[in-house]
Amino acid sequence: MLRYGLRLHRWGMLGFGLVAFLSTTAQGAAYLKLAGSTPAERALFVKTMTALALQLSYFLPLPRHLDSLAGYVLWRAWGTLPLVIIFWAIAAGSGAARGDEEKLLVESWLASRLSRARLVAWRFAAFGAAALVMAALAGGGTLVGAAGVETIPIERLAGQVLTLWLLTLACFGLVYLVSQFPGSKRGAQVLGTVLLLGLYLFQVAARTQPSLENPAWISPFHWYDAGDVLAPGGTLNLTGIALGAVTLVASAVLAWLAFERRDLRGPLFRLRARASRARQGGTSPLLGWPVARELYRQRWIVLAWAAGIAGMAFLMVGIAHGTVNALLALPGLRGFLGPTGTDPYRGYIALIWFGIAQALLAGFAVHVVAGWAGDDSQGVLSAELSRPRRRWAIVAERAISAVVAIVLLAILGSICTLIAAQQIGVTLDSAGVFRATAMLVPFALTFAAAGAMASSWWPRAAIGVLGLLVFASYMDSALGPVLGWPAWLVNLSVFLLYGSPLLTGIYWNGLWAMLAVVVVGFGAATLLMERRELRSALVTRSIRRPVPSPATHSKTASKHATRITMAATRSSKSLGSRPVLAAKMPVRKSRLRSISPQARALRSGTSSKRRILASSRSRSWSMAPESWSIARNTDSLSVSPGGPDVISEARIGS
Repeated sequence: MLRYGLRLHRWGMLGFGLVAFLSTTAQGAAYLKLAGSTPAERALFVKTMTALALQLSYFLPLPRHLDSLAGYVLWRAWGTLPLVIIFWAIAAGSGAARGDEEKLLVESWLASRLSRARLVAWRFAAFGAAALVMAALAGGGTLVGAAGVETIPIERLAGQVLTLWLLTLACFGLVYLVSQFPGSKRGAQVLGTVLLLGLYLFQVAARTQPSLENPAWISPFHWYDAGDVLAPGGTLNLTGIALGAVTLVASAVLAWLAFERRDLRGPLFRLRARASRARQGGTSPLLGWPVARELYRQRWIVLAWAAGIAGMAFLMVGIAHGTVNALLALPGLRGFLGPTGTDPYRGYIALIWFGIAQALLAGFAVHVVAGWAGDDSQGVLSAELSRPRRRWAIVAERAISAVVAIVLLAILGSICTLIAAQQIGVTLDSAGVFRATAMLVPFALTFAAAGAMASSWWPRAAIGVLGLLVFASYMDSALGPVLGWPAWLVNLSVFLLYGSPLLTGIYWNGLWAMLAVVVVGFGAATLLMERRELRSALVTRSIRRPVPSPATHSKTASKHATRITMAATRSSKSLGSRPVLAAKMPVRKSRLRSISPQARALRSGTSSKRRILASSRSRSWSMAPESWSIARNTDSLSVSPGGPDVISEARIGS
């Protein structure tokens, strides 16, 4: 089971591990380029970065020992990893607690006589092994980046890896615990996001507010920031290590107790249902349009990203004065704000804020692609195609809805930017802001097209592949020019194809390249969607249970609740992409009186005719001692014993 649990986390382990490895390697390699080699240059670098860190405290911890490569990597690379961990912990924790239940995996494991305590224990152990691989890759990237520049002792690096590993496990445990309260994976993701982001923002406030230093110890991110064992002269924060271990054990025990109390696919606490009067809901003619329906499904996602983009626009433009002054104090970064003679505040907004806007819209594209991949695995796509609908129309609807949502978010961000710039006394060119906003649309659609192609080809890997593509493109644009990478390699970055339209106008070659990727990506997604078979609504491991005798069935039926096992297998296009169900049902004695004689003969095993066809309007069910399968075609319902392997089991009555 441990190996299978590790297999469930393999994409997160490899994806986030690669992100950690590349981040630590790149920051270590860029240190000499930024800090210089003479003591005077190092002193100026430390002074400037310390002042800049106060402006970036929402994103990075306060730096220590910036005069060494290890201290800089600890601040610049290891300091950003908690943000990466938040995303992984939310996805893995909610998926382990609720996602596996929605896929009927938990029923399979419990039906195979696996206790709930052991199930919780091996899920924590499996994620712990995956998190250890990710933390080890971060340590390996640190050694690679420091090779030939500075020697980092292994014991200090091991202490930093241990700190990161415990932080990852603590975040996973907290999300796994709060996921026991709601009754769905989406609710678990919302609660996990609120909890981890709340703890992180509390630690962000404590970085610049000394009065919050002591209360901030409730946040695991504070325990992580308090340790600086990687830097020269740093120490291992034993208090944080102990608190992380206690949080891990406590969250696992409490999650087990909550799991024992609640029902599968049900909330921990059920509210008393109130009688309500049925009423006709309001209708809108817009919901008759396919694109409007897709946007209505994504309304909360769009609203959440809109709030985030608006908030970041006001924040980043609001701190422009302090950040620009810190950058101008460092000679090596004066040209970063634009060519000579350019207004530095305008250059800051063009390069810093619109760069962050690019990252936010790329994240929105990943979120949208995650929904497309989820439609495939949850059976939503199969239901849409059974209406029936053309497959190319599904891809076209996704593309148009993505265009509309991205346009709305880009316009909102630019409006907030203009308002915030006026508040700090910076005048922006309206035409330049329009150009920068317009270029954000093909930029985000480039990642959406790549994600559409990946979700049409391999939905389970689409999110990981697209996330790695976004991260690699960002690192290419951020570190390629600093490290002197070849021009052809740097120009592969989509972030560089965007250019800086607020300062230098539209980069036409980049625009044509992005439009070409959009057309090819959605075109390839259409072809792949037409050619491949859809995944079923539920995909689980096969577990064949021993088949008891008819006598055993009669005894068991008089004592126990009816058990139904259902599993969805791969559906083919010839069946209209409808799922195929397999079930096994021990039946009460009293129920045998109401079934047909044909079915009673089939139950006793005396009938030679082992197949019953019923019309879709009047369905008759055969109670056979073996597993029986239901294959629903367009015009008939086929019931036959000896169906596919029983996959999962759930108690639905008493």
